[in-house]
Amino acid sequence: MRGTIRKLFGASLAFAIVALTVSYFGYRQSQAHPRQSGTAANELAQQFAGNPGDGWMLAGGFLMLVALAVAFAAAMLWAQERKSGG
Repeated sequence: MRGTIRKLFGASLAFAIVALTVSYFGYRQSQAHPRQSGTAANELAQQFAGNPGDGWMLAGGFLMLVALAVAFAAAMLWAQERKSGG
């Protein structure tokens, strides 16, 4: 069971590193390209079409949520193992 918990914490760390990298890449893209004028058909499309870095930062945010979910799962398994005395 310890190996599984260690792998889950490792996966969580890997997801967090990838999330930060993707978010940083998106930030750099948004700084390199100025915002375009509102040429999209509706307001929702206009929010995501304004800058190419926005999608990367959104993906980084989702990956960070996945990292947190995996970390909490590992913490729950670790707490359950400590409680059972194993």
